[in-house]
Amino acid sequence: MRSRYVRKPALRRVVTLLDYTKCRVQRLLRHSWTDLSAWTLVLTNMITISAAFLEHWSFSTIIWVYWCQILIIGVFAFLRTIALTDLSLTGVNRIRLRFTLKGKLRAGAFFLAHFTVIQLCLTFVLWLVIGPVTSVNGTILLFTSLMFFTNHLFSYIYNKKRERVVHKNLGFAVLRPYLRMLPLFVAFLFAGIIIASLYLSREAQLEPVGYLVLFVMKTCADVIAHNLEHSPPTQWKIRKFS
Repeated sequence: MRSRYVRKPALRRVVTLLDYTKCRVQRLLRHSWTDLSAWTLVLTNMITISAAFLEHWSFSTIIWVYWCQILIIGVFAFLRTIALTDLSLTGVNRIRLRFTLKGKLRAGAFFLAHFTVIQLCLTFVLWLVIGPVTSVNGTILLFTSLMFFTNHLFSYIYNKKRERVVHKNLGFAVLRPYLRMLPLFVAFLFAGIIIASLYLSREAQLEPVGYLVLFVMKTCADVIAHNLEHSPPTQWKIRKFS
């Protein structure tokens, strides 16, 4: 559908937006099949899923493992923020940041500040709901953390050259990691509701099904968010109609 064939301005805006969405999805799908870092992320998640079923991990172990992944995402988000070389000079809250190392460090410090607060709040909630992280086998956390760290390190190196020039807006560069983490939180929420429902209904034999739902939702959300974060931008101009 092309917007130039639609006469009403309001409808043309809708059609233009649909055309943009279609173009964006097509580019995202093409990028997904050729993105080696996305396939390594799938492999890492598959290894985690296999280990969880073979070793009979508890629900708290699974959640704390993915909590470690969120922490690792935050670390590399900080590195991406201070490594950008093509930022807009106008910073956040109308503060003008010069294009210098000091300005990028200030942006990185701003991100670390609110990321730390959010991570501490998440840790406190998880501690109340599923118990402290010390209740989880340290070997499991170390093994999975090394896997996810290796995967995100490879992704950082693999996409570094292009990302240094793609994200020109400082505000987007700082807030972008939360777009990466949001699908994970949504997957945790829905899967947690399913598992809690099975537990309260005393259908213990169906709990593995709930875990499988969690793994599938988390892996899909992880890959989609990864591709949205690293896919090349769509060059598209939306016209304004009076």
